[in-house]
Amino acid sequence: MKKILIYLSLSVVSVFFTMCDKETYNNDTSEFSLLNGNNFILKIDRVSNHPDVQFPNDNLQESDYEDTSGDIYYDISFSENGQTVAIEPGPVHAKYINGSKESLIYELEEGVFSGGRFVIWLNNNDFKVEYTIYGSGVPIVKSERGNLEKLIK
Repeated sequence: MKKILIYLSLSVVSVFFTMCDKETYNNDTSEFSLLNGNNFILKIDRVSNHPDVQFPNDNLQESDYEDTSGDIYYDISFSENGQTVAIEPGPVHAKYINGSKESLIYELEEGVFSGGRFVIWLNNNDFKVEYTIYGSGVPIVKSERGNLEKLIK
């Protein structure tokens, strides 16, 4: 009985530390911490309108996008702790839901009808972004990709 309680206690502690790690990961490691509390311009250079996917959470491939010559820009503001993102025009607000050393994923919560995602990753020391809007009746209405450029104050 004593061994069972010890194993149970160790399991609970292990789960607790695992959950704490996920909750406190945030953007505090690697270059992603540079986003926290800062403002950027998102310059869109590729667009996918109504991509052929079955579900909103399906990953899009680079081949799903076409280059755009249009001037599409968004003002992007990260909270001090990196937990939220404000996207203008909109306003659209997103909340951090998942991350790794390779990417950060935010869920669009306010300012869009059916939700969406805001994904950031690094490529050759540049922050790349996918800004995807989910649809009602179609999985994805529009997805845009581009580069984040820091606003200098």
